[in-house]
Amino acid sequence: MTATSRYATPIPTTPLPAPVVSARELEWLNFYRCSELQGGLVLGTLAQRVRDGQLALSLLRHSAEEVEHARLWTETVLAVGGTVRPAPRTYQAGYARELGPPRTIVEVLALTQVFERRVWRHFTRHLRRPGTHPLVRATLQRMLDEERDHLSWVRRWLDRRPDADALLRRYAEVDERIYHEYLDFYGWSDA
Repeated sequence: MTATSRYATPIPTTPLPAPVVSARELEWLNFYRCSELQGGLVLGTLAQRVRDGQLALSLLRHSAEEVEHARLWTETVLAVGGTVRPAPRTYQAGYARELGPPRTIVEVLALTQVFERRVWRHFTRHLRRPGTHPLVRATLQRMLDEERDHLSWVRRWLDRRPDADALLRRYAEVDERIYHEYLDFYGWSDA
Protein backbone atom coordinates (compact mmCIF):
# COMPACT_ATOMS: atom_id res chain seq x y z
CA MET A 1 0.00 0.00 0.00
CA THR A 2 1.25 3.48 -0.78
CA ALA A 3 0.27 7.04 0.04
CA THR A 4 0.68 10.02 -2.23
CA SER A 5 2.64 13.11 -1.23
CA ARG A 6 1.68 16.62 -2.29
CA TYR A 7 4.04 16.10 -5.26
CA ALA A 8 2.06 13.08 -6.44
CA THR A 9 4.96 10.71 -5.86
CA PRO A 10 3.94 7.42 -4.27
CA ILE A 11 5.39 7.04 -0.79
CA PRO A 12 5.70 3.47 0.50
CA THR A 13 3.79 2.93 3.71
CA THR A 14 5.33 -0.45 4.38
CA PRO A 15 9.01 -0.74 5.19
CA LEU A 16 11.27 -1.58 2.29
CA PRO A 17 13.74 -4.43 2.69
CA ALA A 18 17.25 -3.40 3.60
CA PRO A 19 19.42 -2.87 0.53
CA VAL A 20 21.99 -5.56 -0.08
CA VAL A 21 25.38 -5.11 -1.69
CA SER A 22 28.02 -7.81 -1.84
CA ALA A 23 30.94 -7.72 0.55
CA ARG A 24 33.27 -7.36 -2.44
CA GLU A 25 31.42 -4.31 -3.75
CA LEU A 26 31.42 -2.80 -0.26
CA GLU A 27 35.21 -3.14 -0.28
CA TRP A 28 35.28 -1.18 -3.55
CA LEU A 29 32.99 1.51 -2.15
CA ASN A 30 35.22 1.90 0.90
CA PHE A 31 38.24 2.02 -1.43
CA TYR A 32 36.57 4.83 -3.39
CA ARG A 33 35.73 6.63 -0.16
CA CYS A 34 39.25 6.42 1.22
CA SER A 35 40.90 7.35 -2.09
CA GLU A 36 38.63 10.39 -2.52
CA LEU A 37 39.37 11.53 1.02
CA GLN A 38 43.11 11.04 0.63
CA GLY A 39 43.08 12.98 -2.65
CA GLY A 40 41.16 15.83 -1.05
CA LEU A 41 43.63 16.02 1.82
CA VAL A 42 46.62 16.05 -0.55
CA LEU A 43 45.14 18.86 -2.64
CA GLY A 44 44.17 20.83 0.47
CA THR A 45 47.70 20.54 1.81
CA LEU A 46 49.09 21.71 -1.53
CA ALA A 47 46.70 24.70 -1.48
CA GLN A 48 48.35 25.82 1.77
CA ARG A 49 51.72 26.09 0.04
CA VAL A 50 50.96 27.86 -3.24
CA ARG A 51 51.25 31.61 -3.69
CA ASP A 52 49.19 31.90 -6.88
CA GLY A 53 45.71 32.95 -5.75
CA GLN A 54 43.86 31.42 -8.70
CA LEU A 55 45.72 28.13 -8.33
CA ALA A 56 44.99 28.11 -4.59
CA LEU A 57 41.31 28.70 -5.32
CA SER A 58 41.20 25.87 -7.87
CA LEU A 59 43.02 23.52 -5.50
CA LEU A 60 40.70 24.37 -2.61
CA ARG A 61 37.59 23.89 -4.74
CA HIS A 62 38.91 20.56 -6.01
CA SER A 63 39.95 19.51 -2.49
CA ALA A 64 36.53 20.36 -1.09
CA GLU A 65 34.82 18.36 -3.85
CA GLU A 66 37.00 15.33 -3.20
CA VAL A 67 36.21 15.46 0.52
CA GLU A 68 32.52 15.84 -0.40
CA HIS A 69 32.86 12.76 -2.62
CA ALA A 70 34.27 10.84 0.35
CA ARG A 71 31.23 11.97 2.36
CA LEU A 72 28.87 10.84 -0.41
CA TRP A 73 30.57 7.44 -0.60
CA THR A 74 30.27 7.17 3.19
CA GLU A 75 26.53 7.87 2.95
CA THR A 76 26.19 5.35 0.14
CA VAL A 77 28.05 2.64 2.05
CA LEU A 78 25.76 3.16 5.03
CA ALA A 79 22.61 3.37 2.88
CA VAL A 80 23.28 0.01 1.24
CA GLY A 81 23.77 -1.65 4.61
CA GLY A 82 27.56 -1.55 4.69
CA THR A 83 30.08 -0.61 7.32
CA VAL A 84 32.60 2.18 6.89
CA ARG A 85 36.10 0.74 7.11
CA PRO A 86 39.58 1.92 6.20
CA ALA A 87 40.75 0.64 2.85
CA PRO A 88 43.88 -1.52 3.08
CA ARG A 89 45.18 0.24 -0.04
CA THR A 90 44.45 3.60 -1.66
CA TYR A 91 45.44 4.87 -5.03
CA GLN A 92 47.67 7.53 -3.52
CA ALA A 93 49.54 4.89 -1.51
CA GLY A 94 50.12 2.91 -4.71
CA TYR A 95 51.45 5.97 -6.50
CA ALA A 96 53.74 6.84 -3.57
CA ARG A 97 55.05 3.26 -3.45
CA GLU A 98 55.86 3.29 -7.19
CA LEU A 99 57.02 6.88 -7.62
CA GLY A 100 57.88 8.24 -4.21
CA PRO A 101 56.07 11.30 -2.93
CA PRO A 102 55.50 14.04 -5.52
CA ARG A 103 57.87 16.96 -4.95
CA THR A 104 56.44 19.73 -7.13
CA ILE A 105 53.07 21.21 -7.97
CA VAL A 106 53.44 19.89 -11.52
CA GLU A 107 54.02 16.37 -10.21
CA VAL A 108 50.99 16.54 -7.87
CA LEU A 109 48.73 17.86 -10.61
CA ALA A 110 50.04 15.41 -13.22
CA LEU A 111 49.25 12.56 -10.80
CA THR A 112 45.88 14.16 -10.10
CA GLN A 113 45.11 14.27 -13.82
CA VAL A 114 46.08 10.63 -14.32
CA PHE A 115 44.07 9.64 -11.25
CA GLU A 116 40.99 11.61 -12.35
CA ARG A 117 41.11 9.98 -15.80
CA ARG A 118 41.31 6.56 -14.12
CA VAL A 119 38.41 7.43 -11.83
CA TRP A 120 36.34 8.50 -14.84
CA ARG A 121 37.04 5.25 -16.71
CA HIS A 122 36.55 3.01 -13.69
CA PHE A 123 33.35 4.70 -12.47
CA THR A 124 31.97 4.41 -16.02
CA ARG A 125 32.89 0.72 -15.95
CA HIS A 126 31.27 0.27 -12.54
CA LEU A 127 28.12 2.11 -13.65
CA ARG A 128 27.73 -0.36 -16.53
CA ARG A 129 28.29 -3.38 -14.30
CA PRO A 130 25.19 -5.59 -14.15
CA GLY A 131 23.56 -5.76 -10.74
CA THR A 132 24.94 -2.48 -9.42
CA HIS A 133 22.63 -1.24 -6.69
CA PRO A 134 20.54 1.84 -7.67
CA LEU A 135 22.00 3.94 -4.83
CA VAL A 136 25.53 3.05 -5.93
CA ARG A 137 24.55 3.90 -9.52
CA ALA A 138 23.26 7.30 -8.44
CA THR A 139 26.47 8.08 -6.57
CA LEU A 140 28.61 6.92 -9.50
CA GLN A 141 26.63 9.12 -11.89
CA ARG A 142 27.02 12.14 -9.63
CA MET A 143 30.75 11.52 -9.38
CA LEU A 144 31.06 11.27 -13.16
CA ASP A 145 29.19 14.55 -13.60
CA GLU A 146 31.49 16.30 -11.13
CA GLU A 147 34.76 14.77 -12.35
CA ARG A 148 34.46 16.62 -15.68
CA ASP A 149 35.50 19.89 -14.06
CA HIS A 150 38.40 18.23 -12.26
CA LEU A 151 39.73 16.87 -15.53
CA SER A 152 39.38 20.15 -17.37
CA TRP A 153 40.90 22.64 -14.92
CA VAL A 154 43.91 20.43 -14.18
CA ARG A 155 44.47 19.77 -17.89
CA ARG A 156 44.34 23.51 -18.69
CA TRP A 157 46.90 24.18 -15.96
CA LEU A 158 49.18 21.36 -17.12
CA ASP A 159 48.96 22.48 -20.78
CA ARG A 160 50.97 25.56 -19.78
CA ARG A 161 53.81 23.43 -18.35
CA PRO A 162 56.39 22.10 -20.84
CA ASP A 163 57.39 19.15 -18.63
CA ALA A 164 53.83 17.97 -18.00
CA ASP A 165 53.40 15.67 -21.03
CA ALA A 166 56.40 13.52 -20.14
CA LEU A 167 55.14 13.22 -16.55
CA LEU A 168 51.65 12.33 -17.72
CA ARG A 169 52.99 9.54 -19.92
CA ARG A 170 55.20 8.17 -17.15
CA TYR A 171 52.43 8.38 -14.55
CA ALA A 172 49.89 6.76 -16.89
CA GLU A 173 52.18 3.72 -17.19
CA VAL A 174 52.44 3.47 -13.41
CA ASP A 175 48.69 3.98 -13.08
CA GLU A 176 48.01 1.10 -15.46
CA ARG A 177 50.06 -1.26 -13.28
CA ILE A 178 48.47 -0.05 -10.05
CA TYR A 179 44.98 -0.29 -11.49
CA HIS A 180 45.41 -3.93 -12.48
CA GLU A 181 47.04 -4.71 -9.15
CA TYR A 182 44.03 -3.20 -7.36
CA LEU A 183 41.55 -5.01 -9.60
CA ASP A 184 43.18 -8.26 -8.48
CA PHE A 185 43.56 -7.21 -4.83
CA TYR A 186 39.94 -6.11 -4.47
CA GLY A 187 38.56 -8.95 -6.59
CA TRP A 188 36.90 -6.78 -9.23
CA SER A 189 34.87 -8.40 -11.93
CA ASP A 190 32.44 -6.84 -14.41
CA ALA A 191 29.82 -9.49 -13.68
